[in-house]
Formats: sequence, C-alpha cells, structure tokens
Amino acid sequence: MTDRQPVLPGRSSGQDSPSVNLPAPGCGVQVRERNGIWEVQVDGKFRGDYLQKEHALAAAALHKLSLR
Repeated sequence: MTDRQPVLPGRSSGQDSPSVNLPAPGCGVQVRERNGIWEVQVDGKFRGDYLQKEHALAAAALHKLSLR
C-alpha cells in the first residue's frame, strides 16, 4: 500500500488540464469545457455552446432524454 493519492485522468502533477470532458456513459452525449466555454455534442455533432456549466449539463441531459 502506498501513501500516494490516485491521479485522475486528464490531470498530471496536480495541474488542471485545459479541457474537461464529461461524457455520459452509454450514449453519444458529450460535454467539454475549453477556455471558459462549455460545448455540448451529440454523436459527434455540435449542439451548442454555453457560458455556464450548469446550463451545458442541463442541455446534455435533455439531449440524452431525447435519444430514448
């Protein structure tokens, strides 16, 4: 057993990565942040840019529900 904390994917040496990806498991909805803008994609197609993370996640959730 070691005293080291696990390193999360996308992070190296404690530095934040320039991009955050939040893919929804099992579907083609993806939310990512670049330069303060949150982008939503569905099956690789652009669906919108948002200034707030909460708005992007809400849009992604609606897209995910519409895929059912």
